[in-house]
Amino acid sequence: MITSASNKRIKDIQKLKDNKNIKKYGRYLIEGKHLVEEALDAKVVEEIIISESFDEYNIVDSFEGDLIKVTDSVMKSISDTITTQGIIAVCRIDKKELDINNYSKVLILDKVQDPGNLGTIIRTADAFNFDCIILGKGTTSLYGQKVIRSTQGSNFHIDCFDNIDLVELIDEMHEFNIFATSLKADKYIEQLDNITGKVAVVFGNEGAGVSEEILSKVNNLLKISMPGRAESLNVSIAAGIVMHYISTNLK
Repeated sequence: MITSASNKRIKDIQKLKDNKNIKKYGRYLIEGKHLVEEALDAKVVEEIIISESFDEYNIVDSFEGDLIKVTDSVMKSISDTITTQGIIAVCRIDKKELDINNYSKVLILDKVQDPGNLGTIIRTADAFNFDCIILGKGTTSLYGQKVIRSTQGSNFHIDCFDNIDLVELIDEMHEFNIFATSLKADKYIEQLDNITGKVAVVFGNEGAGVSEEILSKVNNLLKISMPGRAESLNVSIAAGIVMHYISTNLK
């Protein structure tokens, strides 16, 4: 059992709380029983750290990698939460080549900054059966712990690609009907019906929205009817509404 937070192995694990080191080492942390189970199912777990008070060994019984036991105080030094569940996993980032034509229902994110928003959008996309998520350059890291917690494991259900040049990508998406929300749109999303073929939906930065360069390449601009007094919606809420309408009307 490791009893000191100064232990070299623990220090190496703690480095993965920083986005720069996640990118450098191609590894990231997940925390909590449910997320570890999802990661084990996805076969991306390299190490599991459990605290001395952790007793749900059925979760890790079949794991063949390194199982590290630490004291509760060491676990708290690694944990990113106030109340830890006593289990953390180190996962590898499996890089995949993107061929957009392999997908039929794509979510595209343009410089979304808030980790909670990103995680919630990914979880919602999973609920509405999207099969690919594209994070454009300037979007917050997919592998930060707040993002991962917000996805509740949905990041393991959908192919996700990050740091993508969206202008180049959209130029290649000839087979897709591409939708985006814009206050300049003439059509309300509630007017959608009988959508066919491959679809992609673009959501933008919390403050600036989708960039003008990308909007100019989108063939379906939509806006959401808001009869109340609020001027705008949180991007994760707007994304949920749009994905619901598109999924409901996709034939």
